[in-house]
Amino acid sequence: MCGDIGDFKPDELAISNLRVGEVNEGLRLRSNIIDMDKKLLENEYSTPEALYVLSTLASVAAGQLGLEKELASAFGMGYGFVRTGLVAYHGLGARQILFHKMFFPFGGLTSHGDINCDLDPSLVKTKLKIVFERFRSWQKNPMLYREDVERFRSMNETWKEWEEVN
Repeated sequence: MCGDIGDFKPDELAISNLRVGEVNEGLRLRSNIIDMDKKLLENEYSTPEALYVLSTLASVAAGQLGLEKELASAFGMGYGFVRTGLVAYHGLGARQILFHKMFFPFGGLTSHGDINCDLDPSLVKTKLKIVFERFRSWQKNPMLYREDVERFRSMNETWKEWEEVN
């Protein structure tokens, strides 16, 4: 796909912007995995614990594949949003909105307004590669990111959704 992410090491979990104080990130991740598992049958992945776990793991993986800390964190939080439908912090950043629009170019919502997560592994793998490569291109050429923001901003629907979520 994009390369080998290697092993996850507890001291590398700090790449995620979800780090809080001096809490041992390995213990925090383990605790959230356990809590996520307990809630899985009832809530699926729509829990704060799932958002933390998925965002953290995706951030670390993106960092190990070469994204700088800020972009790796945005990639992870974008994936967490796409997968859980939940927002970290007080709202979504532009990169998370762009992640969503690249992952779900035709909206990605069901007729009930829920996020439609078609989790066919080959489709998800392809979509993640496309999004990751775009993040990598932003890292290499920051002007491209500005152009993408402006292009998506010109599509009123994208920013209307962003304002509704925020």
